[in-house]
Amino acid sequence: MNGSRSHPCLRSFILTIGMFLAISCAFSLPASAEAPGDSVETEPLILDGIPPIFSTLTTTEGEEKPPQVPFMREDGVMLGPAGPTFLDTVQADISKNLLQSALWLDSFFYDPRYAAVENKTRAVVRFEGFLEDHAGWTYKPKVKLHLELPQLKDKTRITIAVDANEDDPHKPGQNQLTLPVQDENTDRNTTAALGYHIKSSKRRDFIFKVGIRYRSGHFVSFIRPYYRRLYHLDSWDLRLTQEIPYWSDIKWSSSTTVDLERPLGDTFFFRASLNGTWYEKQLGYYYGLIFSLSQPLSTSSALSYDLGGNFQTGAHDVLQEVLVATRYRRRFWRDWMYFDIAPQVRFPRDRRFKAVPGILFGLEMQFGQGG
Repeated sequence: MNGSRSHPCLRSFILTIGMFLAISCAFSLPASAEAPGDSVETEPLILDGIPPIFSTLTTTEGEEKPPQVPFMREDGVMLGPAGPTFLDTVQADISKNLLQSALWLDSFFYDPRYAAVENKTRAVVRFEGFLEDHAGWTYKPKVKLHLELPQLKDKTRITIAVDANEDDPHKPGQNQLTLPVQDENTDRNTTAALGYHIKSSKRRDFIFKVGIRYRSGHFVSFIRPYYRRLYHLDSWDLRLTQEIPYWSDIKWSSSTTVDLERPLGDTFFFRASLNGTWYEKQLGYYYGLIFSLSQPLSTSSALSYDLGGNFQTGAHDVLQEVLVATRYRRRFWRDWMYFDIAPQVRFPRDRRFKAVPGILFGLEMQFGQGG
């Protein structure tokens, strides 16, 4: 019997208790971990590769401003005046703008768009528990290791992943737009790939990957050219992503994604994404359209709201499913620990578009230069 399916009651009980404790810890942190007045306007920004410029200090109404005494290191070197200065205000504005950027949001949520082009050493360990109506619990551990090879001028990395859905081309329509859904398949893929960053910049990436995947006693080799291009269109950004992988078992496939995005006001970030996937050995063309609205709450938490649909071409374009979901993600206890709560409702064609509610709980740990 598959170990992931043994003792379902005990597993569900342990998962439920573990998620409850994680969430309880997050909401009962001491003030030293995150001040009650945490906000995007005042908290220093923590970004991969972008350290905070200055500490930001604030005073409430009725309180006197702190005296302008110099910062002093232990060795007695003066570093500058304390208190909210002009540079502190500039840093707060920059932090606020960066929080509403695609880079920060994709980095914080560790979106596939960000993970695909990241060239840093990082290990990600994730535990997910998903509950859906009439289906019960599904529990999945996921492990991914990105290993940078600095001897090759920071252009090469090795990726090792253990995940039931990682790089699985046998599931038509499953792509980076797919929201959490119930999956009865508990077989795990183990994928190892070597990627070379031929071109890497803020506007353009060209990456070539070669690797193998092991599943159910079979090895499959693959090559995966990946290209990304970013265009600035006044207040909008347009991102084109193209991947053309070749698998030794299913031959060629193609995945194309177009993102159109921009900040909305001082609070939200909007993205519309269209993704299309073609398989040489599958009939039809699978595509999905999703509208996403992200809301940074602080440098430690964010919300996203998603509305999307998956389609399949044939004699006519057929709507397969509509999904409505929201996701709350928070860094807690340590800078490298996150938890997610993602309630969703699916309206699948095979159930005559009747509502199928579900909820996902995730606990994630990140280690390395990227964490």
